[in-house]
Amino acid sequence: MKKLVVYQSSTGFTAKYAGWIAEALSCEAKELKNISAKEAEEYDSIIYGGWIMGGMITGLDKMQKMNPKKMVVFAVGASTDSEETRNNIIAQNHLEQIPFFYLEGGIAFEKMSFFPKMMLKMMGKSVAKKENKTEQEKEMEKIFAGSFDNTDISKIEPLVALMKEA
Repeated sequence: MKKLVVYQSSTGFTAKYAGWIAEALSCEAKELKNISAKEAEEYDSIIYGGWIMGGMITGLDKMQKMNPKKMVVFAVGASTDSEETRNNIIAQNHLEQIPFFYLEGGIAFEKMSFFPKMMLKMMGKSVAKKENKTEQEKEMEKIFAGSFDNTDISKIEPLVALMKEA
């Protein structure tokens, strides 16, 4: 079965996971911008990974328009992995019928372009000022405090196991 890992990465966390997954599955990893619909047709399975922005998986819509034969999706975000996080992403991205995996990444302010960096910093300041914070707001405050990397190669194991079964 011919597999390909396709990804969209902004600050490197998704690219790191894509590389680990491709290596574990002995296949290639390519950036979304470097693959065409015609090339996607050549693969039996595509493992697509994108980073989270406002609950949406970047590039997923473009990948889906290529109509891969079989697709598995992973999303990389700064939030802690939880059932609530996964369920929200699944619902927002309409992934109820597609195998989905959430992988913790991080924040690299030093690699971000101006707009996303300023947006996150403003959100962080807003949350920091708030009194009686919810658990989610407390987590957001930690996330926006500064750059960090929570990537962990062991987190790809369930995705890799699923793809090796296929």
